[in-house]
Amino acid sequence: MAILAGDALLTLAFEALAGAPVPPAERVALIREIASSAGTRNGMVGGQVADLEAEGKEVTPELLEYIHRSKTAALIRASIVSGAIAGGASGEDQERLRAFGGLVGWAFQVTDDILDVEESSAALGKTAGKDQAQQKATYPALFGLEKSHEFARELATRAMGALETFGPRAANLRELGEFLVLRRA
Repeated sequence: MAILAGDALLTLAFEALAGAPVPPAERVALIREIASSAGTRNGMVGGQVADLEAEGKEVTPELLEYIHRSKTAALIRASIVSGAIAGGASGEDQERLRAFGGLVGWAFQVTDDILDVEESSAALGKTAGKDQAQQKATYPALFGLEKSHEFARELATRAMGALETFGPRAANLRELGEFLVLRRA
C-alpha cells in the first residue's frame, strides 16, 4: 500500500502541474523540472537506490555526494526552481536559484546526518542513531562530526552567495536556507 500511495501521489503531482494556471511552455518546464528531480539518474529515486545499495559498505566521497545531491537536495532544488518558472523568472535567474536550491538541499541533508548523531529521539521526533544502526552512508560516518559541520556551513555560504544578485528580494529564501541548515531538530 505504501508503494501504491507513493505512486498515486507522484502521479497526482503531474496531474496538478498539467493544469497549472501558467502558459503552456512554463507548464511543460514545470513538469520537466519535477520529473527530473523525482526520477532516476540525478533525482530522488536514483539517490535513494544508491543510498540503499551503500548500506553497510564503504563509500567514496563522490558516491556520498551523489546520494545526497540526488535525494533531498533534488527535491528542494525543484521546489525552488519551480517557483521561479511559475513566476516567470529569466533563465539566468532560474540557474542562480537552481544553484541555491541544490546547495541548500545538500546542506540540509548533511545537517540531517549530523542531527541523527547529536540529537535525541525526542528532539528529532524520530529515532536518533538510526543512520549508524543501519550503517547508512553519511557525512559524519565518512568525515566525522567536526568536518561535517564545517562542510554544511560551507555549502550554506555558497548557497547564500547564489542569492546575492537578488538583494532584498531573496530575504525569504535566505531565511529558508538558514533554517534548513541551522535547525537543531
